[in-house]
Amino acid sequence: MIPGEAAIFKFLKSTLKGLFYLIFLMVAVIALFIGIERLSKFALSKSFFAQVYLQDFAMVRKDAVHPVTHYDYDFVPGACLEYNIIRGNRYEYANNAGFRDPREISMEKPADEFRIFLTGGSTAYGLGPIGQAASAMDYYTIEFRETVAHYLEMILNSGPLIEGKKIRVYNTAVWGHAFQHLLIRYPVKLRNYKPDMVISLDGANELPLISKLDADWNYFHEGQYNNILRDMFSYSASGLSSYLTLWLKNNTYLMTYLWAGQDLFQEMNIRTHKGVVDSQEVADETGKKDEVTIEENLPILDRNITAVVKTVEDYSALLKNDNVPHILALQPWFYLSKKPLNEREKIINEIEGYRDYYGVPSDKVYKRLIDRLVDSAEKKGYFLVDFSEYFDDVSAWVFTDWCHLTGGANYLIAKELSNRVKEHFLGKALGPGDSTKNKDSFFVDLVVASSVIKAPPAIDTQSGAENFQKGFPGQELYVSTQLSETEIPEIVLDLKQTHPVSRLRIVWGDEQSTPEEWVIDVSTDSMEWKPFCSGSKKTVDYYSWWPGYEYYGSNPVQARFVRYRQTKMSEPVIKLRVWNLFR
Repeated sequence: MIPGEAAIFKFLKSTLKGLFYLIFLMVAVIALFIGIERLSKFALSKSFFAQVYLQDFAMVRKDAVHPVTHYDYDFVPGACLEYNIIRGNRYEYANNAGFRDPREISMEKPADEFRIFLTGGSTAYGLGPIGQAASAMDYYTIEFRETVAHYLEMILNSGPLIEGKKIRVYNTAVWGHAFQHLLIRYPVKLRNYKPDMVISLDGANELPLISKLDADWNYFHEGQYNNILRDMFSYSASGLSSYLTLWLKNNTYLMTYLWAGQDLFQEMNIRTHKGVVDSQEVADETGKKDEVTIEENLPILDRNITAVVKTVEDYSALLKNDNVPHILALQPWFYLSKKPLNEREKIINEIEGYRDYYGVPSDKVYKRLIDRLVDSAEKKGYFLVDFSEYFDDVSAWVFTDWCHLTGGANYLIAKELSNRVKEHFLGKALGPGDSTKNKDSFFVDLVVASSVIKAPPAIDTQSGAENFQKGFPGQELYVSTQLSETEIPEIVLDLKQTHPVSRLRIVWGDEQSTPEEWVIDVSTDSMEWKPFCSGSKKTVDYYSWWPGYEYYGSNPVQARFVRYRQTKMSEPVIKLRVWNLFR
């Protein structure tokens, strides 16, 4: 071999050797990645996510929300929106339209359906406490049946309001949405489902936006995730990083495992759009206090508020143009409320929260926004309900954090909204059952404090009647002994004094222990009984893990004694997980 050929051969040999080595490294890295992916998928399959996404495990990689270029973001159909089962509720998934509703919804509205959409942010959605308040409130959660939308539907259907039609209230709220999202999302998406009415419950999500007192501020550039999306579309380094992180989270089990199922969009929002600034830091840097800051920046603040008010007016005009009746409801805000603080609310008051945004007091900003919206509604003629002071005379637990509400508070919001719908939009006169006087009484579960004066003996000491009196369903339940054919399976409660009663919920032990038929009777003297409600296996729901039943009466009945009877069942035994009774 001549010297030139030897050199070429040596060069080719070393080049091929390097190439094969590079290919080997690439194959090794890919094999390692595939191995880690499979290991991550296996680890996730052994976690609670295997139960959450039992039918479609690939969904575990999806965030709860996904970007929508028209109006920021929306829920992913099929994503699990609620998987905290501490209180016995089932996992809850976004339906085919991405709404928080267990029912599918079609574009073509059934002829017998009057369709109402509840729009708004996390309070309308039914989110529990966030941040430090979550652990302080023992991770209290709002399940579907405790949302404003569900309460509203149950109340409106407790009596015939629209001949030949069933009222359906769909929860189309998305956490983090502000009025700008409502304005754009309606013509892009919600209009296609032909709602007969829209109720918007929001207000608090405007506070971090309008509190940003920048000279170049633009309302529609300050969306919840707008900053993240703009960053991506600008092809900047941080935008590329965000895109890759989101892509990996939504397409790999490894990133899903590392993020432990958290909503990555929410985490990014906290990082890139944090509007909470410690008041003392602002004072230290500027030498000014909050009051001076807000007073000196009133022109800028009012400019921001004007942009929000104009958006609401445009939104109202858009719905009016479509002949869709609209109610705008302004939600309560903890720091603006003057209610006597419940013991749990005293805890909220002591922990770090959202008292300030960018050093600007949130209560002052919200009051100024409310005043402007009230004035706008009067001038422009749209229907507004201000709930900012609604709970000032309530001593019961209302706030789970700075804006999210308890199930009891959601019920009262729904009851007031139903009154507005009945009276102002459907032309119905309000009756005794629509009264909301003595609001505190609506929060009391009468079964919890009642005495059981008649019930079959429990099968053992761990299965006593106290298990169905705890207020929410759990693993423990009341199990009676086997009864003879001549004995009637029944439980009688003494409420200790006469109360107005209109709402009831029962959850049984399991499918097998659900009676074929049952009846609830009430009495004021335990001698003369009147029927309250009845049901059968065909009427049970599965909002909890176990079969349950809800009843809402159009008018309350007076009761001191309440009797539950299983009138027809194959096995003469009672198994109850919870029994709730409310005014």
